[in-house]
Amino acid sequence: MIESITDGTALPREREDYRILFENNPLPMWVFDTDSLQFLMVNASAVKLYGYSKEEFLQMTIKDIRPQEDISTLLQVTASSREPLNYAGEWVHLKKDGTQLYVEVVSHALQEDDGVKRLVVVHDITARKLAEKQLAEAERHAQTILANIVEIIFSFNDKMEMTYVSPQCYSILGYTPQQFYEDKLLWFNLVHPEDRYLFEEALPKIRTSQEQFQMEYRIKTASNDEKWFITRCTGQLNKNGYMTRMDGSAIDITHRKVMEEKLRFADFSIERASEAFLWSRPDGSLVRVNRAACVMLGFREEELLGLRMYEIAPSFGQQDWAKQWASLEELHSLTVETEVKDAAGELHPVEMQLNYFNFEQKSYSFTSIRQIVERKQAEAEKAALTEEMARQNEHLRQFAYIVSHNLRAPVANIVGLTNLYNRKSSADPINSVLISKLERTSQRLDTTIRDLNEILSIRSKTEQVLEKIDLQQVFADIKESLSGQFIQYTGRIHADFLEGKEVMGVKGYVHSIFLNLITNAIKYQDEARDLEIHINTVFSNGYLCLQVQDNGLGIDLVKQGGKIFGLYRRFHPHIDGKGLGLYMIKTQAETMGGWVDVESEVGKGSIFKVYFQIPPYND
Repeated sequence: MIESITDGTALPREREDYRILFENNPLPMWVFDTDSLQFLMVNASAVKLYGYSKEEFLQMTIKDIRPQEDISTLLQVTASSREPLNYAGEWVHLKKDGTQLYVEVVSHALQEDDGVKRLVVVHDITARKLAEKQLAEAERHAQTILANIVEIIFSFNDKMEMTYVSPQCYSILGYTPQQFYEDKLLWFNLVHPEDRYLFEEALPKIRTSQEQFQMEYRIKTASNDEKWFITRCTGQLNKNGYMTRMDGSAIDITHRKVMEEKLRFADFSIERASEAFLWSRPDGSLVRVNRAACVMLGFREEELLGLRMYEIAPSFGQQDWAKQWASLEELHSLTVETEVKDAAGELHPVEMQLNYFNFEQKSYSFTSIRQIVERKQAEAEKAALTEEMARQNEHLRQFAYIVSHNLRAPVANIVGLTNLYNRKSSADPINSVLISKLERTSQRLDTTIRDLNEILSIRSKTEQVLEKIDLQQVFADIKESLSGQFIQYTGRIHADFLEGKEVMGVKGYVHSIFLNLITNAIKYQDEARDLEIHINTVFSNGYLCLQVQDNGLGIDLVKQGGKIFGLYRRFHPHIDGKGLGLYMIKTQAETMGGWVDVESEVGKGSIFKVYFQIPPYND
């Protein structure tokens, strides 16, 4: 059979040589019958590759090593007319264990007396097919990646002509890959003229270095728009160190550039804003401050960033800050009026607007701070003006009361008396009586007018310049002037000015206040006990308070509290008086920027408290 490979005239020794060649050939080989498709001979390589023994092969047909789906094709081929030397192409065979083999099959016809046989030589290409499959899969994977990435991937040759560009170039720039291939310098021609120097500087370095280069530049699109790109590229060098290819990527960073520009503008605006801005965390620590905040509080930026919100605004307090943050988290916005402490420790009234926001899953507060010193001053001035108007209205009301009662009564009395006067007979005895009554009425009217004149005189001097007054010296003067009265009464007077003795005021008013309080204590003493007067001073909220305490009759404040400083108010009718003293004390104290308060209880005595402004510290 083997000798049929030749022309049929082979000698016995040659037949042996062909048999040895068949048996020991490294390629799997077999001979099969073209009619029955039965294996007639197989070599050792076929046994080794397919896993069948020689005996098993000889019991099989060539259909037994084919997948079921390929058998019909196999039968068509074997039934068809073929060349003596036939390249059957690539087929899939099955090993004994069911593993598939990819093979290339070549067969040669052997003419025998009992029919046509074919010698088959098989080339195992399984490894190659698997490699091709893996390569194809890798290429599909790469193409999938290229189709889905946002970058443009490119490659240039050593002449800087584009040899590859990914499809993204069309969606980003509006140019197809083919257009870049046809105009190999199109990419560089699209670069903004002002940015081309970046390439001119980088290319000589790229040609001789394997380092990655990066540059940001502007490029023009097909629609004539301008976009920002960031390109990262690396040169591929040959063994001589010269570039043969440059590979890289280009990313559209236009949106990032726009956002960066907006951020720069916002940052520029924030830093130059006249309003102070602070950014803080839930624990009160600061993450950013602007220039105005540093100026307002007198800190350097790094110093301010080391503080917490409750250290800047002490009214919050460390414990209260947690509650404040909880409210902010719930409401998202809070407006509070508080005070901030500057680097020198001074407090300044401000309005804080706190705004809650989340950034990258973290909570923050953006706080704006406005100084409200002028507004507070305006509010204080408005309140003072309102209070002054209320006082003036009260004064007008009392003045109207005086005019309608204290003046009208004597004037009416005078008119009535003059009407009774007998003008026809001056010797009429009734005339002398009327003249006497007119004199007394006129004196009361004069007294009332003098009182009103004194009150109006004090009221008209509200802008009077205050001077420094020594209370201890004023008391000494009054004590000396009243020494005669003190002799008449059993009692004692004690004065203590250790807490303070200097006030700002009008000397005459201070003297009048002191004199009125002491003489009232003497006048309204309780005859059942010895008189005691205690005088002392205490500081209270930036004022010096003069306290004059007695153990006299006292006043029922429940009944008289709202009237005690009224004009012509008397609370002990059995004692002579006009009811003018306390009104004058209140008027004079308020004219000097102070006020008067009283504590009193019937049968125990009274404490009058007069508040005076104090001299500035530098005095």
